[in-house]
Amino acid sequence: MLQKYSLKKDGNIKLSKNFKVCEFACKDGSDTILISSDLVELLQKIRDHFGKPITINSAYRNATYNKKIGGATYSQHVQGTAADIVVKDITPKEIAQYAEYLMPKIGGIGLYSSFVHIDVRQNRARWENYGTEKGVSGFPGYEEDLTIDNAVNILVENGIISEPIKWKSSAAWSKENVTCLIIKMAEYIRRL
Repeated sequence: MLQKYSLKKDGNIKLSKNFKVCEFACKDGSDTILISSDLVELLQKIRDHFGKPITINSAYRNATYNKKIGGATYSQHVQGTAADIVVKDITPKEIAQYAEYLMPKIGGIGLYSSFVHIDVRQNRARWENYGTEKGVSGFPGYEEDLTIDNAVNILVENGIISEPIKWKSSAAWSKENVTCLIIKMAEYIRRL
């Protein structure tokens, strides 16, 4: 959801645990700020994952400022759905990889030498070293450590097991159930 804020009136409002309205302001000092709540949520997930501060180099840009700095006419920044970020002590590539994990089928991720562009558009866009117009397929590399809950969810999504609540409890791990699970997984793999 897109919200409109005033830098003067709303600048110190917390949008999430670690982000305030003023961090998303246009660098020309204008008062109006557009901010997507989906963008804030995404940035908070990145902040929580790395456990380190995020610096937002550029978020909302009004059309005049965007044109002045040579931004794309239909930039996600103008729509309040993008941020160029740096995470303290984390490489841009690591940030892009984690963003890819969070948004494998949607959103924009642009990898630059000193920052990462992140946006929450509904389609998928990936690029690297923008000046060369070089599109990339993505930034794979990050995989979340599997917990029993995550593993069960993956098995459910692939039709290997049903009743996820039952499998998330160690009470279900009888010899017969584990044997059944192994057989179902082998059948699934054989079909691949």
